[in-house]
Formats: sequence, C-alpha cells, structure tokens
Amino acid sequence: MSEILSQDQIDSLLGKTASGETVLPGDDAAAAPGRSAPRDYTVLARAFDLFDEQASTVISTVLNKDISFVIAQCEKADKAVIQKNPASNMVIISAPFKTGIAGTLYCLMEKHSVAMLSDLMMMGDGSAEFSEDHKDAIAELFSQVMGSYTAALGEKIGESVSQGAVSAAGCDWASLPFSIEESDMAVLTLSVGGAGSADIVFVMPVSLSEQLAQKMAQVQTGSLDGEKSVGLNSSELEDLSQVTSPSGDSSFTETPISGETMRTSAPRENVDMLLDVELDVSIELGRTNLSIKRILEMGPGSIVELDRMAGEPVDLLVNSKVVAKGEVVVVDENFGIRIVSLVSPEERIRSLR
Repeated sequence: MSEILSQDQIDSLLGKTASGETVLPGDDAAAAPGRSAPRDYTVLARAFDLFDEQASTVISTVLNKDISFVIAQCEKADKAVIQKNPASNMVIISAPFKTGIAGTLYCLMEKHSVAMLSDLMMMGDGSAEFSEDHKDAIAELFSQVMGSYTAALGEKIGESVSQGAVSAAGCDWASLPFSIEESDMAVLTLSVGGAGSADIVFVMPVSLSEQLAQKMAQVQTGSLDGEKSVGLNSSELEDLSQVTSPSGDSSFTETPISGETMRTSAPRENVDMLLDVELDVSIELGRTNLSIKRILEMGPGSIVELDRMAGEPVDLLVNSKVVAKGEVVVVDENFGIRIVSLVSPEERIRSLR
C-alpha cells in the first residue's frame, strides 16, 4: 500500500470542506449551511435581553399582572427542542421587520399558553380552552410587543427599525416557513403572576440572527449604553484639517451663543399664554369612504374595512391635526396609546393656528 497520502486524505485530516474552508472540530455553526461565521450567542442574547425588557412592560400593562422573562438558552436551532411537542398543540407567530432589519422573527407557543394569555387579555382568569379566536388575540399582543421592541432596538442601534403585520397560525412540522438547519433559536420562559408560565421558542433564520448579533456587537464595541460614538467621520476630519492647517487661512470670527441664537425657528411668540388652553384630543385608527347606501345597509355584525394595515401605529390628533403616532394599549381596563413618534415641535406649533 502506498505511503503517500492523497490530496483528499490530506484535506480530510486538515478538516477542509469541499469549498476549501477549514472547519475546526466542534465548529457546528461554521459548518452549517447558510452561516458566514460562527455565531456569538452571548451577543445575540443581548438582543433578547432588550426584548425581555420591552415585552415585560407591554404584557404587564395589558394583562395588569406581574410579568417576568428568563432566557433559558440561546443557540443554534435544535430540532429536538423546536419539535418536542406535536404540531397540533402549537401555534406559530410570525413577526416581520419592516425597516432597519430584514427578516421575520418566528415564535412557537403551545396552544394552552396562547389560550392563557389571550384569556387574560379579555379579562378572564387564564383558564379558558384554546379557540381559533385566540390566534387573533395573541397576534395583537405580540404586535404591541414588537412595536415597543423595534422602537427600543432602533434607539439602541441608532437606526430606524419598524415592524410589519404580525400574524398567528396553526403549525405543521412538514411545512415550516423557515429551515431549522439554517436558523438560530432562543428559548424564553414567561411567568405570569398568579396564572402560570409558558415556554416560548423564538426562531431566527441565519440572515436575521446575523444582523441582530452584528448590530448589538457594534453597540458594545462602538459606544457605551447604546450612545452613539462621538468620533469624527472622514468629511469632518477633512474640514478639521483645513481649519488647523498652518498653510491655510486659520482666521475665523467667533459668534457668541445666546438664547436668541439657540431659539427654534418655530413661531413661539405668545405661545406661553396658551399653555393652559384645553384642546380636543382624538385617536384615529383609520378611515374609509362609504356610500350612503352602504351606510344604510349596516347592522350589528357588519365589518368596516379601514385604510390601515393591522399593526400600523394609530394617529393622535389635536384639533384634527396629527401630532403623534402610537400603539394601542390597555391601562386599568381602559384603552390608551403609547406614543411611538412625534411630529417636530415646529409642526406641532403650526397645528395650533
């Protein structure tokens, strides 16, 4: 037998793949299809720490109960964990990102957990049996959670991040909307004071988890506590070099900063005397146009379709002028909205005219 090793045998000993990449023993993340590099799950877990904070606040407000989240594990997707229950007992919630981040976050929950949360939303005691109506309820709850999470995530990474329409559907292990082999997962335990607990499995396609991990890593290395770095970009450095250059004209005129200099350009004359004036505030979920015939045909059970997608922010109007956008919440059995964004102060002042 020849003592000379073939190239295939050498590659096998070195741990090289067919494409020439070297895979270290135990480096499952690098060997998995669709993965550009081994995942740092510690960094990825920080994205779910932020999710826990926002979800705890929203769900606690909606259910009027003490809420706590615990991250049990964050790792490469494990088929045994994801499919540990029959598909007939599961509900899959799809929460797509609309801007800032591309991809869809999937959430797997057992039906009894969905029923518990949905029943508590409807002022029950959490003991109701699962029904198809609970899918809409849990989708609405996660829509509120994702709205708060995307706003906080955008503020954390310094970019605009928004959500798409959240939906909930039955589960079929044979036709999942994602590939388990090309995904990562996070397993969270949700505890609801006095009602029970629920295990929630979040599944992220590799492309999504890579984005989240990368952006959270940039926050960690580039600044502290999510604050933007104060370093100068190339354009600013070039301007600075021109100012400080010995050969250039370094003369400049100093302009003192006063209250007049910093005052906004908005017309604020005499606005202080109006601060105690009461105004009509309304919330607009959406609009539509109906003929008189359609209106006369309306009765109990009729459905009026609005011009706004489910999950989109609602408008906060003052004297019929939009001043802010927000998401619907329930506070002490009353409806309310959590402000997501505001129009500029100048626009708000103009709307008072």
